[in-house]
Amino acid sequence: MQSDKPATYSVALRIRRVTYEDTYVSVPVVDAVTKQDQEGVWRIDPEALIAEAIRISADPRAEWKVESCESAPHPIQALKPEDRKSLDPRCDNEA
Repeated sequence: MQSDKPATYSVALRIRRVTYEDTYVSVPVVDAVTKQDQEGVWRIDPEALIAEAIRISADPRAEWKVESCESAPHPIQALKPEDRKSLDPRCDNEA
């Protein structure tokens, strides 16, 4: 039996979504984030300060807020793995 619906075609693309979030943390100024310069003055070590801020931000109490979300073609297009679904907007279900 022949269907009255015409044949349709589609192209599968891999899309990547990147979500950027931000949070604020307070980093205590302690020996771990300071270093002594050549003149003997103690200064904040920017690399150590940032490393400590990142460590603190992993605390589950950090209040992360979505800043932006971007979708773009994934730079590596590949076949869909068997355990993944593909959205087909023409259908009521996912293929």
